[in-house]
Amino acid sequence: MHFRIFTICSLILIFPSLIFAQTVSNENQPAQNSSARIRTFSPFRKKPSGEQKKQLQASAEDLAKHAQFLEQPKTGIFRLLPESGCNENKYVINASPDCLNYIPDSSYYSFREKEHTAEILSDIRLEKGYLISDGILTQGILVELGDISLKDVSLESDGLDFLRNYVPETLSKDAYKQFLQITKGIGINNFFYRKALPANENSTYALRVIAYKASIFQTFRRFRYNILEGDKRIDLTLAFRVIRKDADGSVTLLWKELERREAPRINFPKKKK
Repeated sequence: MHFRIFTICSLILIFPSLIFAQTVSNENQPAQNSSARIRTFSPFRKKPSGEQKKQLQASAEDLAKHAQFLEQPKTGIFRLLPESGCNENKYVINASPDCLNYIPDSSYYSFREKEHTAEILSDIRLEKGYLISDGILTQGILVELGDISLKDVSLESDGLDFLRNYVPETLSKDAYKQFLQITKGIGINNFFYRKALPANENSTYALRVIAYKASIFQTFRRFRYNILEGDKRIDLTLAFRVIRKDADGSVTLLWKELERREAPRINFPKKKK
């Protein structure tokens, strides 16, 4: 089955130094007060309305069934709708009937921010039945653990050793090599680690998302902005379970955080004068 994961475009997005090194600033940025954080990926993108956000919430049945689990800290539940292709070009409005009813950000979610978000800032997305972790300047590593209880998953569970001990490179060329390794997939002790896995109902997964610290500047209509401004760049390990898969291909994920660490800053080659 065809699915977009590491095309030329996504390579440009994830490691822009390979193509657009001059747009990436690696200077230390002053710390921001979390209460004042403003996510400015694109001030021009369309966002879901309040009514549309309700459609991205889990069903009342699922909320009731997992209420006790969700009372615990660092847990959550949400829906992902299949990627529609309606927002492939931010300069073009798709007026097809399906796209007129499209819910922005409905296929993408950030566990770091605990909200649906733009594709390039997402930690997980749904496309053609696959769960994919390939956000911008992020090393996402997925592993399917099987039909095991989410509440029993810990950092000591089978299959978590590789995620727990994985050491992200900080030089861009070395991080890119790791990126390609995870793209291809790594098999260890009957577990397979990669950036895309089928979304199987009643199956539990683990994910490590290493969101590198950096600044990436873009200009749109003479407005220059850092697309990572306000995005919580951390190293997060979590487990989630696909508790529902609907006829339209949408899925409901129940999840919990296992560990968070400070994310490394990625280092790009200095520009030659």
